[in-house]
Amino acid sequence: MKVMFTGFAAAILIAVGAYYGLHAIGFSSADTTASPSVRVGGAGPEGSYRP
Repeated sequence: MKVMFTGFAAAILIAVGAYYGLHAIGFSSADTTASPSVRVGGAGPEGSYRP
């Protein structure tokens, strides 16, 4: 039982450390997949939608 709780604690520490570490170096999925050539907005000219 003690080994299982130690494993749980280690997994939680690794997950929290990875979360903060990757965000600190700018390696989040939003940072790696975003680029200036990607247009985010509505369809149509200048991102406006006119039905």
